[in-house]
Amino acid sequence: MLDAIIARLKARVPDLKDRVEPVLEMTKLMRDGRLPQNATALVIPLDAKGGKAETGTGTYRQAIAERFGVYLILDANDRTGRRALGRLHPLLTEVTGSLVGWSPEPGPGVMTFERRKLLSIHNGRAFYELTFTIDTNLRIS
Repeated sequence: MLDAIIARLKARVPDLKDRVEPVLEMTKLMRDGRLPQNATALVIPLDAKGGKAETGTGTYRQAIAERFGVYLILDANDRTGRRALGRLHPLLTEVTGSLVGWSPEPGPGVMTFERRKLLSIHNGRAFYELTFTIDTNLRIS
């Protein structure tokens, strides 16, 4: 699913073309100063929450809500991040618009917007988090 999200962002958001990468853990990368140098956006699987399970003879079905984060990295080059502000809102709008209502895989759900927030300004870069959720199903027969 991450590959599909990345491909969608690259295709639909001109500022992110060839500048989107998957990562597993953002906090450690920021702390260690090892962020990908050419990335403007990082896509991260955040978590999943299971819903009510249904069982039958030889079958198991459970709703799952999966959450994904898109972390935008903008050059700030000042303590307040003023330089990043000009690009921030248009980029947030484009990223959100490219993912909501879309399904990366055939199934019951589409991406929905959950939240967005500023994470930090560190070493001349502003880090902004957007969180999306998609409802899927686990089926075992």
